[in-house]
Amino acid sequence: MNYSTTLRSLFLALAAVGLLGLTACDQTIDKDPEQSIPIGQVFEDSTAASRALTGVYDGIQANGIYGGFPVMAADFTADVANFSGSFTTWQQAQNFNLSSTHGPTQNIWADHYDVINRANLIIDNVPNIEGISQAGIDDFVGQAKFVRALSYFNLVRWFGQPYQPGASNDQPGVILQTEGVRNTDPEFNKPRASVGEIYSQIRSDLEDAVSRLDVEGSRTRAGQAVANALLAKVSLYQGRYDEAATRAETVIGQPEFALSGSPLTPYANESSSEIVFAVSYSSTDNTGTNDFMSSFYLPGDLGGRGDINPLGQFLSDAEDGDIRAGVGSVSSSEVNGDSLLYAFSGNVWTNKWTQNSFGDDMPVLRVSEMYLIQAEGLARGSGSAADARAAVNAVRNRAGLSDVNVSLSGQDLIDEIIRQRRYELAFEADRRHDLQRLGRTISSGTQVLQPGDSQRILPIPNRAIQVNDALDQSSQNPGY
Repeated sequence: MNYSTTLRSLFLALAAVGLLGLTACDQTIDKDPEQSIPIGQVFEDSTAASRALTGVYDGIQANGIYGGFPVMAADFTADVANFSGSFTTWQQAQNFNLSSTHGPTQNIWADHYDVINRANLIIDNVPNIEGISQAGIDDFVGQAKFVRALSYFNLVRWFGQPYQPGASNDQPGVILQTEGVRNTDPEFNKPRASVGEIYSQIRSDLEDAVSRLDVEGSRTRAGQAVANALLAKVSLYQGRYDEAATRAETVIGQPEFALSGSPLTPYANESSSEIVFAVSYSSTDNTGTNDFMSSFYLPGDLGGRGDINPLGQFLSDAEDGDIRAGVGSVSSSEVNGDSLLYAFSGNVWTNKWTQNSFGDDMPVLRVSEMYLIQAEGLARGSGSAADARAAVNAVRNRAGLSDVNVSLSGQDLIDEIIRQRRYELAFEADRRHDLQRLGRTISSGTQVLQPGDSQRILPIPNRAIQVNDALDQSSQNPGY
């Protein structure tokens, strides 16, 4: 894997517009870039470091991260949504018929490693900037480590077999690269690290971020509470249930966060106190794109492609009275109306993605999920069933549902929590990963994946194998 032209892109982009630009896994070799800037000049002061950090957050807007395919595929390759469009590569994903040359899969891999390298360069170089305070260093490094952890969390869930609590977790994960690329001939010939090693790096980054960052942050920049929120979710995936519950409770208790009165509020109001962390978008971020979420979730008559709708089974499975998807929940035929679903042109659509200018923010972590993580952590760990019921009831009540039965406990309580995750986090890139971590069947239309089936995880892109001397076809995920 070679980053030769990517470093040149970094230097040119930073010099021209103040952003840190890289293209991961570029095969082109250019030994003598004519317009590069020495790394010491790129990170010469705090102003330059701020521009570089902006570039890190800009990177997670990419269509292979939070700006396109993987957000939607997590739902239309599961039991939430259906893709009816003409994109062949998206049809292949929905039909569980992928290959190692699948374009959107390559983008997931390349775009995440692009961001990881941007974060690595900040982590490597900001501590060496003269005149910057320790608090300033901590802020830059802490935020970069949060984004790096988030990127690896996404990668290992797409490309590696699930983490198994109590097991060795030596199954192949993804490539672990924690040093930034500094020259035109970097060494990036590394084998795949294990799933356990990747999760260890994620935890290390987030724990360090929690120790470095101020509590507040913002809804589009990582603070201590944001890092804690992601660590709560990571802990859930690792089966560290008591920690998951505790960290989620810590986030819930922060005064700047609160469960909104309506499930629609976080989408109608992007500054909602329910949003813990979101990827910020404006119409200018997506100029010329055709694969942003609202492009697919909006009907054609309202400026979108109209390619993705809730599955009929998703609607019929919902509990009566659930204003997120249940019978009678489609109370409006108006986009940006007063319901999460609306009827238009003979179909049902989601009001989570509505801006035909493609300016919707992408919510990554919300307070409602913290309640559900807390509930599951308590139900599976050493917490009380009563406390777990109280946490899930907070989400149910907000959705128009009554409290669960006071005797609900054990696996029945856990199943109810997972059911609430399906409806609360629909159209937000969560469902397929949930089914995978739980070892449950993944269905998409008439296609079904059982635990152990090869296409439950994505193939390592063929291009990534070709340009990395430490990988060969034996490094590929089985079945590809």
